[in-house]
Amino acid sequence: MSAPDLSLSAPLQRLPLVGHRIGDLVVARRVATIAAALGIVYLVWGSTYLAIAVVVAELPPMLMLAVRFLLAGGVLFAVSVRRGDRAGDPIRPHHLLQAVLTGGLLLVGGTGMIALAQTRISSGLAALLAATVPLFLALFARGLFGDRLSGRAWLGLLVGLVAIGLLVDPGGGELGAVLLALLGAAAWAAGSMRSRMSKGPQRPLGAASLEMLGGALVFAVVGFLLGEAAGLTLTGVSVRAWVAFGYLVVAGSLVAYTAYSWLLRSASTALVGTYAYVNPVVAVGLGAVVLGEAVEARTALAGALVLGSVVLLITGRPGEPVPAQPTSGADVFAGSRRWARLQRRVGSLPRAARLYRDPGALPYRSTGYDPLDTEELRG
Repeated sequence: MSAPDLSLSAPLQRLPLVGHRIGDLVVARRVATIAAALGIVYLVWGSTYLAIAVVVAELPPMLMLAVRFLLAGGVLFAVSVRRGDRAGDPIRPHHLLQAVLTGGLLLVGGTGMIALAQTRISSGLAALLAATVPLFLALFARGLFGDRLSGRAWLGLLVGLVAIGLLVDPGGGELGAVLLALLGAAAWAAGSMRSRMSKGPQRPLGAASLEMLGGALVFAVVGFLLGEAAGLTLTGVSVRAWVAFGYLVVAGSLVAYTAYSWLLRSASTALVGTYAYVNPVVAVGLGAVVLGEAVEARTALAGALVLGSVVLLITGRPGEPVPAQPTSGADVFAGSRRWARLQRRVGSLPRAARLYRDPGALPYRSTGYDPLDTEELRG
C-alpha cells in the first residue's frame, strides 16, 4: 500500500481543469443571459403593436401615450438621477428644451403617428410599415448628410421601395392610415438622427427619460388640441385595455429598454440589430393569432420584401448604428459609443459642417477638418 501523495503537485495539476470548468460556466451563463435579453427584446417589442391596437380601441391615442411616457419617463428619471456621474454630467436647462424638441419629433411624430394609424389598420400591417425605418435612415443619410452607400444598401433601398409600393394599396380603403404610418417611420428616423446631434446628458438613462418626459408633454398638448379630452371617459374601459396599457409602460418602455441597453454593452451590434428582422414577424403572428387579423398574399409578399430590405440595409451599412423600433418609446442606438466619439470630434465645426457624416465631404476639407480614422469609426 503506497503512501498518500501529500505534495502540492497533485492539486496544482488539477487547477487548469478547474479553471477551464469555471471559464466554461461563466461563458455559458453569459450566453444564456444574452439569449434571454434578446428574447425579451424580440417578444416584447414585437408585441407592443398588439398592445397598442388593444388600447387605442378604447382610449384616445395621444393622451394614452402622454400618460404612458410620463410614467415610464418618470421611473427612468428617478433611477438616472441616482446613478452615474451626477456631478460631472448634470441635467441643465437647455437639456430640457432639447428633450421637448427631440421627444416631440421622435415620439409624437414616430410612435404617435403609428398609434393613430393603428386605429384604422391592423397591428401586423403597422409593424411592417414601421419596419421601414432603416430605409428612411439610409435615404436621409445619403440625401441630407452625404453618406456613401454600398451596392448592397442601394439594393436594399430598391427592394424597400418596391415593398412600400405593395403595402400602399390605393384600393385598400385605408390609404391615409398607411401613409400616416410611413410618415411616422420617417419621423422616427429623423428624430433619431436629430437626437444624435443634439446636446443632452451623457448618461443613457438620463437622456432617454428626458426624451420620454418631453414627448409626454407634447403628446398631452396634441391630445387636448385634437379634442381627445372632451369625450374621454374611463368608466367603460375594459380590464383588457388597462392590462395592455400597463404592459406598454412596464414591459415595452422599461423592461425591454433595459434589456436592449444591456445588450448594446454586452453583445455585437450585428447580433443586437437582428431584432429589426424578428419584431415584424412577431407582430404579424400575434395579430393573426390573438386578434384574428387576416394576412393577405399581397401583405405577406410585401412583408417578405420589407424584411429582405432591412437585412440588406443593415448588413450593407455595417458601421452605422441601428435605432430601437418606433413603439419602444426610447431612442437607443446600437453603436452609440461610435456616435459619441464622432460627436466629440466634429462638435467644434461650424453648424453647417456638422450636418455631414462623410469624412471626405467638401465641408470638412473647407474647414481644415482632419478626417476621422476609419479604424476608429469601426471601433
